Amino acid sequence: MTDPDWREHPDAGHGHWHVGIAGAGAIGTTLAVRIARAGHRVGVLARGTTLEVIRQDGLHLTDREGEHHVRVEAGPADGLGQPGLLFLCAKAQDLLPLVRSARPMIGPQTLVVPVVNGIPWWYFEGEGGRHQGRAVRSVDPDGELKGLVPLDRVIGAIAYITAERMAPGVARSFNPLKLILGEIDHRPSDRLARTAAMLSACGIQTQASGRVRDPLWTKVIANLSSNPLSVVSGATLQDIYGDPSLSQIARQMLSEALLTAAAYGARIELDPASLLAMGAGMGPVKTSMLQDFEKGLPLELSAICEAVIELAELQGLSMPLTRNIAILARFKSDSALRAAAGL
Repeated sequence: MTDPDWREHPDAGHGHWHVGIAGAGAIGTTLAVRIARAGHRVGVLARGTTLEVIRQDGLHLTDREGEHHVRVEAGPADGLGQPGLLFLCAKAQDLLPLVRSARPMIGPQTLVVPVVNGIPWWYFEGEGGRHQGRAVRSVDPDGELKGLVPLDRVIGAIAYITAERMAPGVARSFNPLKLILGEIDHRPSDRLARTAAMLSACGIQTQASGRVRDPLWTKVIANLSSNPLSVVSGATLQDIYGDPSLSQIARQMLSEALLTAAAYGARIELDPASLLAMGAGMGPVKTSMLQDFEKGLPLELSAICEAVIELAELQGLSMPLTRNIAILARFKSDSALRAAAGL
């Protein structure tokens, strides 16, 4: 049974919401606990061991405010109803199978918030440029994501949430939780304002942006200049942005990405020198992509690197250094995955 239209429901924005979480990893668990802790109904899409643990023990989060334990609904999609708000929390390469599993949760009034790194499949939807409606082949080659998720329900999201999955149903995060949300057509809306207000009340600092592609590009550029280079070199953020040799490579990759972003009219808040200084100041921290590589996991190269190169080519721009670093990172990752599989 579908919930009433939460955008018009008298409780929307100040009462109890029905929120779905697809993807019970570090970020999904963090969001689920914070939202459930505020008294909202939360359903988590899960299976296998994770489902058993959540049903038996609930969800646990350790953050800056202490330790939290909540009970939530959990199960397959067809047992969780159709919430008013659905978060899709996945690595970019895992998004399509997650959406396939979560599709029964997307009802006529469900608002969908993909929390995914890199250039999203919806990038050319609602932006009104000459590429309006074009698919981003690097992340949605067959247009299946576009077909599965109604575009008029999508809210763009940029997450600044550093969280770690400690075990099934258990996460920790010691940094402030921040989200930037925006309509993909850049128009203001009541549903956007209400969603941001609800999440902020849950302890997740949420900003409603009228130009969601601007902060999207800011994060994409930061990831692009550090993540693939970290896999190729094994270096931490401190070395990528602070070492005289590596920082030259990072700076050139920044320049290539900034030129591409400017071609799409993005307004980037950070200049290269500021971003390099901020990255070097992070200390000996491994990027999430390097951590995934060391764990033998697939990497988000399609969304973080290859999609940006694709967008550059559409503007007649080349990104030669970025392309070469991405090729090396892809080769290194694929070789490691083949070796782990005994191939």
